[in-house]
Amino acid sequence: MKKSKIAQIGNPILRIPTIDVPINEIKKGKVQKLIKKLINTMYEYNGAGLAANQIFEKYRICVLEIFNNNRYSHLPETPLKILINPRITYINKKKMFSSYEGCLSVPNIRGRVYRSYDIKVEYYDENANFINEEIKGFQAIVYQHEIDHLDGFLFTDKVYNNDSLVTYDNYVEFYEKNYKKELINFFKE
Repeated sequence: MKKSKIAQIGNPILRIPTIDVPINEIKKGKVQKLIKKLINTMYEYNGAGLAANQIFEKYRICVLEIFNNNRYSHLPETPLKILINPRITYINKKKMFSSYEGCLSVPNIRGRVYRSYDIKVEYYDENANFINEEIKGFQAIVYQHEIDHLDGFLFTDKVYNNDSLVTYDNYVEFYEKNYKKELINFFKE
């Protein structure tokens, strides 16, 4: 049986918090190679993001992008971001959105997770530049999902109502249309 390039739910590596990348190592070959592998794997599997432990690496690195992605065509484009050693601060813990999430490590499943609408994220980019930015709206959801991976959590750990767990096909058939309306209404506020 061929081994998947992406760790699947049940693989212990997904539950182990990742380790920080030493800043002086970011521009070196090993880290740059890992970043390229993350990006290429995210593209290959049509994901919105990917964390290093999802490809069997222990480092605190994730990538995200939404561009020309059929699965997320209803969402605003998010440019490619490489987050190294990211940390989140929640700006408004009261403004939360019920996000229907899926994951490349939990294939064919969607479920509802509460996510903060606006966050502050501190991280290093692929050139070892320190970045401190506020992220709002859908992008904040993607950042939170990917950084959860780096802390050893899957979206299934945060599903607040097990009745919301559905297969991807059932999500598309029964829930996607209303969810898209919810997104539009929530994020236009």
